[in-house]
Amino acid sequence: MPHPKIVLTADRTLMSNYRGISLATFFGCAPALDPHRDPKSFWYKILKNQVTPKILFDFICNPIPHNNGVAAYAPYGLRKVEAGLLRDGFKREDVVVAHPDHIEKFIGPETQVVGTYEMDPLGMGPVTMTFTYGRKQMSYDEYYNADLHRRILAAKKKNGSNAKVIAGASGTWQYNYDPEKIEEYGLYAVLEGELGGIAPEIDGHAGRFFNYLIDGEFENMNPFRKRSDFKVDIKEFQRNGRCVHGRFVNFWDRPEIDEIPDIVEPSMHGMIEVMRGCGRGCKFCDVTLRALRYYPPEKVKKEIEVNIKKGGLKNAWIHSDDIFVYGMDPRTSKQMEPNREALEELFTAIMSTGIQHTNPTHGTLAGAIADEKLIPNISKIIKSGPSNLIGIQCGFETGSLRLIGKYADRKLAPFMPEEWHWVVKEGVKTLNEHYWVPAFTLIMGLDNDETPEDSWETIQLISELEREQPDCMFTTTPLTFVPIGLLEKSEFFNIGNEMDPAQLGVMYKTWQHNFKYGIQKFMTKTGSHGSAQKQFFNMIARSLGGVPLGAMERFARRKSREHERVIETIKAKYW
Repeated sequence: MPHPKIVLTADRTLMSNYRGISLATFFGCAPALDPHRDPKSFWYKILKNQVTPKILFDFICNPIPHNNGVAAYAPYGLRKVEAGLLRDGFKREDVVVAHPDHIEKFIGPETQVVGTYEMDPLGMGPVTMTFTYGRKQMSYDEYYNADLHRRILAAKKKNGSNAKVIAGASGTWQYNYDPEKIEEYGLYAVLEGELGGIAPEIDGHAGRFFNYLIDGEFENMNPFRKRSDFKVDIKEFQRNGRCVHGRFVNFWDRPEIDEIPDIVEPSMHGMIEVMRGCGRGCKFCDVTLRALRYYPPEKVKKEIEVNIKKGGLKNAWIHSDDIFVYGMDPRTSKQMEPNREALEELFTAIMSTGIQHTNPTHGTLAGAIADEKLIPNISKIIKSGPSNLIGIQCGFETGSLRLIGKYADRKLAPFMPEEWHWVVKEGVKTLNEHYWVPAFTLIMGLDNDETPEDSWETIQLISELEREQPDCMFTTTPLTFVPIGLLEKSEFFNIGNEMDPAQLGVMYKTWQHNFKYGIQKFMTKTGSHGSAQKQFFNMIARSLGGVPLGAMERFARRKSREHERVIETIKAKYW
């Protein structure tokens, strides 16, 4: 059998449904290996260099099904590229989305391009940098991405293939910070957007991009080509006394809605998008730099129906950068007031497909409470309730009024920065009353501008939420500051060396909240897995949930008396 011209794939961490466990898609950020572990230590004797036991990770990160090596499900962005290629003239036999465990079946002499979809290829994402102490340990994201590229290189060598390997998606900015991986993985090119963190939207122009790639147009492309085209930048990096080169393909054009193809095969987790862009203008975020565009409800329905008919899926993850901005005209809605009518029409169309559960991926607290009828009305449409909790990721970012006003004032619109604490509390109250559970993300070391006073303000706000709303449901995850968006020229926050006592306190308080409230109170009510699996994973979480708290306490004792006092203060005043 001839091999396809184009092979698309992603590593295992992006090709798993994580057994339907809510929020477990972040498990890839967990540390896999600790190269610095003392061979004489107790843990080395049991696990060698493993941190999170691989047998546990591989069990939870279960492989997706496949049909003779063809992936049954794939990341949504990869499905968009696949659909764009089929629309733009490539035949079905020319394009395959391969299961990472079976990549060898598809790479041969006829294969011209292998495209890898990468979200956190080198473990530099905000969550991963936090969990691995600033990349002192190797995450499973990086571990399995490296494994995928080793398999690709081995298949090319074994099968006599000269295919060009290109890395794409929103994590490719990381190769600028560790360019030696470009050589190690044999990457022909890295695809990136105008600003490093923004993934270029090539689905609208997939055929043109891959034809250029196949025809060798990216060897020495004219840097003065028209702006709506691709441009090649051969970057030179000095590393360890030698020069490392990398070919970076840049693209700026933003396709119109009618140029964005509809997926033709099922996406992971039943994910579909309803819009692109945000408009909130947070300085530490890259997606806000994209132009706002909204999918009409009929386009959304078509993609959900693909997941239902071809994937047998009964749920839909509704992806947006802020769902409460959907349908809003930023030219006339200066205070970011939600378009309730457009949102009601959208979710009515979504539920009309016959799915049993839906939840938006991201939304702002300010948007949720800016219209007092919005959450109640949407909740009725999507049938939220005690046995149908709706998860949504929200940016808590910081409890500091100073930092929120300096870096994310529009995140609060139509409210003011000085109202941030009220917005957080009212947002949690409103969402919980209608059976929505916010998964909060915080930023540690924001632009390396965070003071101990800022950190204590965050700890205090979380504690006030617990005391004032004892039945509240939310999770908190601290993220390490990563220089993207308008802050791309800043420095990484080095959590491994720069975490001051108050910042350790933020980590300690957030995990204490997750263990006490999330794991012990409402974890079993979330996720799509069956009751037996829920009880099993709840048992694991209850058994292991306190381990990070103990680890932080030991770290504090080793670090300094001041770090230790912070832990003691949190236990005494903010527990």
